[in-house]
Amino acid sequence: MSASLDSDSGFVDSKEVSRFGYAIGVSAIILLIMIVIALASYVCSKALQSPQAPPSNSDMIDPESFFVDDGGGLDEETIKSYPKLMYSEAKLLKKGSTDTCCSICLNDYKGSDSLRMLPNCGHLFHLECVDHWLRLQSTCPVCRTSPIPTPLSMPPADDHVAPLPSRPRD
Repeated sequence: MSASLDSDSGFVDSKEVSRFGYAIGVSAIILLIMIVIALASYVCSKALQSPQAPPSNSDMIDPESFFVDDGGGLDEETIKSYPKLMYSEAKLLKKGSTDTCCSICLNDYKGSDSLRMLPNCGHLFHLECVDHWLRLQSTCPVCRTSPIPTPLSMPPADDHVAPLPSRPRD
């Protein structure tokens, strides 16, 4: 676009000025639209990232709530029925045992610690540790055997075994 100078007045032709003004107007509108879009996206992103109020003491999460209770644990009566003994007694009962620490919390046993023994496998754990474990899971933390007797693991009540029906041979 070459501007032609009017030889009498020394100014640019009026047609050239109107095109120049039109280009500036269109550029200004495009720039304004871009600014509006940028501001809108900034406001929206700040609204999504708004800081929430810090939790109050009543909103604090209990650490035990991190465990998922799927209903597979034992009831209190069953847990309390398992033998409870002091570590000093357990050492005398299980002389060949190498259990010197709780497999749940990994703390060493002390002579005055209360332990609970699981019936089928005989594994020992701190009373508090295994009680909490058994409320959530119904198996031993070490060997995963269930301390609950199942109908399949119990021997039949009598020695009579019903014969299977047989088909006559042709």
